Amino acid sequence: MTRKILLDTNFLVAPFQLNVSIFEDLEDMYPYCEIYTLDEALQEARSIEGGKYGELVEKLIDIQDVEVLETHGEGSVDDLLVDIADEFVVATNDKELKERLIDAGKEVVFIRSRSHLKAANQARL
Repeated sequence: MTRKILLDTNFLVAPFQLNVSIFEDLEDMYPYCEIYTLDEALQEARSIEGGKYGELVEKLIDIQDVEVLETHGEGSVDDLLVDIADEFVVATNDKELKERLIDAGKEVVFIRSRSHLKAANQARL
């Protein structure tokens, strides 16, 4: 079964900030996964630290074949992620968002010890 992984803003910039192989680790955890992000998350990533990661994130999305989903509706990126979390495993390191998703019983992947990924509420296949 193919799993859909939805990357939050901090997962888009993490490869440039931390010692973690996000895409390799996701593939190990979820073989044959499809990776997505929201256009709003991409916009946020482009603006972090004055646009420092903008071009890098764009290249990463192209190289890793991340599909950028167009957002519909209003609210923060976190609200948008929660709204569609039923369809995805959400990858985030945002503490509040992670807690919201876990409390709602949604599957979440996060970076642990700045070096590897861990899942919460992982579905059994």
